[in-house]
Amino acid sequence: MSDVVRMLIVGTMWGLHGPLLKMGFAAGLSFPQAALGEYVVGATAFGVACWARRTGWPPATLRFWGAMLACGVVGSGVALFLFWSYQLGPVPVGATLLFLYVPFTTVLQAMLARRMPPVSRWISVILVTAGAFVATDFIGVAGRDNLAGAPQAILAALCFALFFLMSARLGDQATPEWRSFLFSVLSGLVVLGVAWGVGWGLEPAGGWGRVQVGWVLVLGGIGQIVPVFLLVKAAPKVGGGLGSILTSVELPVAVGMSAWLLGEGIRGVQVLGVLLILGGIAVPAMMSGPVSAAGKPE
Repeated sequence: MSDVVRMLIVGTMWGLHGPLLKMGFAAGLSFPQAALGEYVVGATAFGVACWARRTGWPPATLRFWGAMLACGVVGSGVALFLFWSYQLGPVPVGATLLFLYVPFTTVLQAMLARRMPPVSRWISVILVTAGAFVATDFIGVAGRDNLAGAPQAILAALCFALFFLMSARLGDQATPEWRSFLFSVLSGLVVLGVAWGVGWGLEPAGGWGRVQVGWVLVLGGIGQIVPVFLLVKAAPKVGGGLGSILTSVELPVAVGMSAWLLGEGIRGVQVLGVLLILGGIAVPAMMSGPVSAAGKPE
């Protein structure tokens, strides 16, 4: 299997994850239960990988553990806010607004570096923002129900952007297996703490039966284990620019599969918005070479 195909599979699985998550909600899961369940599945799988490969321990430095903790906190925000958005409204709205991580990342990087990004990045920001605005149809016929989860999706995009900035501080100080394991553990602990603090129940109304456990295993495999494994193998070889283009197939897959599996209709304006977003993802790669801010985190 070529690395290009691996990256396409990563994007496809991430796109399929949203519609399947909605089906998990229909089976009795809530968004915090699904998020915690996926982190448990991920931590178990990556923990086994660390043990099987006998990888070395992570460095005992304050820089590494501080960055790792920050990644766990903001990473858990991506899952909680995005899953919350999917529970409240259509998957295409949440999946589309998640791509606002591109302008968020660009602006945050410019503020931290105190340097204006290149023109290609601003073109990307304009196209992605316009695409998100058009696809979700904020001022048109979308309706209040369709946009119920929009604020949560925007917060997920902001957390996603922060994750990029913070994960860059990790560098290669630990193996991908250890980083993935620690991220799953720390994010799961954050979800537990938030759920306890605000009173979210972590057990489905009917208990953890075979159906609910089965959905968590499926979602964990499609949302974390398999795509992360393929990403670790392929991303360093294809580069950030091409990788961002290939994995952006997530958006049309999410929209198309939502229409097929969930009956969430596709409008022409939605297609136009998706095309604008895909164009915005591609512009920096075509004009400026690899762009790490448009890639996907492990």
